Amino acid sequence: MRTRVWRAAIAGIVAGIVMAAFMMLYMAVWGDSVWTNPNLIAVMWLGSQVADGQFGWATLIGFTTHMGASALMGMIGLVLIRDLPPRRVMTASVTYALASYPVAIAFIMTWANPLFVARTQVLPMTVAHGVFGLTYGAVFLALNRVGASPPDGFNADGRGR
Repeated sequence: MRTRVWRAAIAGIVAGIVMAAFMMLYMAVWGDSVWTNPNLIAVMWLGSQVADGQFGWATLIGFTTHMGASALMGMIGLVLIRDLPPRRVMTASVTYALASYPVAIAFIMTWANPLFVARTQVLPMTVAHGVFGLTYGAVFLALNRVGASPPDGFNADGRGR
């Protein structure tokens, strides 16, 4: 079970990276700073003065916070997907990610980081959470296939017997 928890955390981190890349691309297309969202995340630790869209320590702190939250979301998501067949893993992962966004905004971010809530664009962030869910499910399934028993005639390291 511990191995599956770590795989879920890794799937969450990969999904968080893809989600961040999606939002950075969105921001670049619309002519905004790609560092805006990570800096807005860092506001919860460093205060509103870091919400300037400039790359710096706040950006790194924001990314680190996002990756920690992504790993945690991955581990929590395991409860929903651990015993499901692959198609349902994907459906449950997307549903979980989309449902987590309003829950996080309503119960955590409104008090932890109200500036983030005020400046977040709902539609692109909702799509980004859908991207998180798709990536999370796909990576989780891939990691669990990698960790499955080796095929007949092979050792665990992939070499023939």
